[in-house]
Amino acid sequence: MPRQPARLVLVGCLVLATLLLLADLRGAAPTALLRGTSAAVAGPPQQVLASARRAVVDRVAGTDDAARVAELEAALAQARAAAAAAAAGQLRTEEARELAAGLPASGYRSVAARVVALSTPQDQVVSASISAGSRDGVRVGQAVVAPGGLAGLVASVGPGVATVRLLADPASALSTRVAASREAGLVRGTGDAAALTLLDPLGAMAVGNLVVTMGTPDGVVPADLPIGRVDAITGTAAELTRRAGIALGVDMSTLDRVVVLVPDASAVAGAAVGEAP
Repeated sequence: MPRQPARLVLVGCLVLATLLLLADLRGAAPTALLRGTSAAVAGPPQQVLASARRAVVDRVAGTDDAARVAELEAALAQARAAAAAAAAGQLRTEEARELAAGLPASGYRSVAARVVALSTPQDQVVSASISAGSRDGVRVGQAVVAPGGLAGLVASVGPGVATVRLLADPASALSTRVAASREAGLVRGTGDAAALTLLDPLGAMAVGNLVVTMGTPDGVVPADLPIGRVDAITGTAAELTRRAGIALGVDMSTLDRVVVLVPDASAVAGAAVGEAP
């Protein structure tokens, strides 16, 4: 019967442990010493269990963290998309403001269009094709405006498309004024920019002056549309060959959204009646 004492000892230990646990739960002070002693004996197994528990908790927490990171990355992607959309909207807003600044106050209807083709350096004409035509009221000679000012004049028209001769085209010629002095002149294209020749060689102009359209008698091209600014002057006021280089307000290589200024017949007729003596 060698196993009987061992069983009795085991049962006694279990009973003692139960009593100590109950006393500990009730806050009995004498159990502190016993708890310290039992910790020394049961410490290693508890440490093993604690390590296992920590590993499980870390794995679960890691899963939660991974899910949280995925959520944050998704939110960040959405924020970036929203920021990009807002930036695009802001660009469109700024572009609309620039276009509005170059439009006449009244007398014209704005026909919006997109540039669908641009001429290449090998082409004989510096031009652009736009997505508006005779069905939209577009006619030859009308002004085409982009952010920055006048881009050019309509050269030919189809039902749904039109060709615009850009101001940089060497065959382009337009009556203009220096905005500050109101001196009249003629702007001609140079292939990639433009040059201004004043009608009066003694007329006042300076680098930085804004050059605007003079307008046409029939009202097809309105007055005071921005063209560009004087960026260089050659010759003197006493020379008949005095010319000014013009930095065009519209970058022809990035031309995209444009507006064709279609004269409003009723407004033009009303203005003509008002001006009659």
